[in-house]
Amino acid sequence: MMTSVKLQLWSGLCGSLLGLLSFSVSSAYADEVDAGSKLKVSGFLSIVGGRTFGGELPANYAGPTAINDKTCPCYTADWSNAGVYNNSFSLQPESRAGVQATYAISKDFNLTGQVVVRGTDSTPNIQWAYASYKLNKEWEVQVGRKRIPLYFYSDFQDVGAAYPWVSPPPELYGWEVTNYNGASVRYRTSVADNNVAFSVFGGKEKSKDSLYEKLVYSGQTDVTWSNIIGADAELERGPLTVRAVYVQSDVKVVNSSIALDSAAKLKAYGIAVNLDLDQWFFLSELTQLSRNFDDAGYTVTAPSYTLGAGYRLGAWTPFLNYASYKEKSSDLTKYQPQSYKRLSLTLRYDVDAKSAVKLQLDKHRDVTNNFGGNVNVFRISYDRLF
Repeated sequence: MMTSVKLQLWSGLCGSLLGLLSFSVSSAYADEVDAGSKLKVSGFLSIVGGRTFGGELPANYAGPTAINDKTCPCYTADWSNAGVYNNSFSLQPESRAGVQATYAISKDFNLTGQVVVRGTDSTPNIQWAYASYKLNKEWEVQVGRKRIPLYFYSDFQDVGAAYPWVSPPPELYGWEVTNYNGASVRYRTSVADNNVAFSVFGGKEKSKDSLYEKLVYSGQTDVTWSNIIGADAELERGPLTVRAVYVQSDVKVVNSSIALDSAAKLKAYGIAVNLDLDQWFFLSELTQLSRNFDDAGYTVTAPSYTLGAGYRLGAWTPFLNYASYKEKSSDLTKYQPQSYKRLSLTLRYDVDAKSAVKLQLDKHRDVTNNFGGNVNVFRISYDRLF
């Protein structure tokens, strides 16, 4: 019975993927025929499969024995979308496809939308839906639905062809809210050999029946981030790129079935430093998020970071990465922290300019022994742009 249901779910996802890809390819062909078209359509696809091996739940393990219906030991690869692997090979946790369309109303006024389907949720979801207006060559205003630019790869973290990993490190990339509905103002300029960008943004988002919270709670959990305010700045100078970001928000989590109604004030800081020396490249990113639960009388602080180095050798790119996430609770009687660390080795092969195959091995350790256990993970992906 369960096998039949899984096949039906995967069949439905494949149907959605094929529909999106068919639309993307036909639209891209139309753009080639009419290069002057005001409508530009592109797409992306990531077919990702994986499983855990060599896993264990230590004798002092104090966490759940199953996460999102996956028996532990297990590995959460995508927190935002509840993508979990265990010792059964699966394409569901991270596979996804998307279509993006931009319509130029005028030279300075554009409309942009992006729809994505996933293995964990085959219903098409609107990730982007915003209008942008260029005041001049430096200033641009955007209004609508966008990604919260909390991380370096936030805007294109679903586009697997854009980075060396199978997916961005979940130790950083993955919270219960990833989008916001609001507005932003962006400034770009060049000073000598430096390219500089700065933006401020604000808005609100509500995630109904949050996939992220299904990793922790049963029943429907609704999450609201309100009064989102943030700013980011980026500097490019030759091979060096440096980006800093700050975000704050009021967070409310409600689950009536378990009488959960919590409120917190969130603050997040981040910095990314990347160096690209043609063949050698180095990626690093550090964030710290804190949630102050005033009513409950405690605070949770979560510093996390990732460090990686890769080497391009023709079409091949080996990439070594280390990532860490460590929670600190001001009151251990009210909240038990979680911490993880992971070493990964990825081998990427660029099939052509728009597609790549990746193999990745991860050694994941559940440091606090309370969420998933210790596992090794094998993943393979095919990423394509359209």
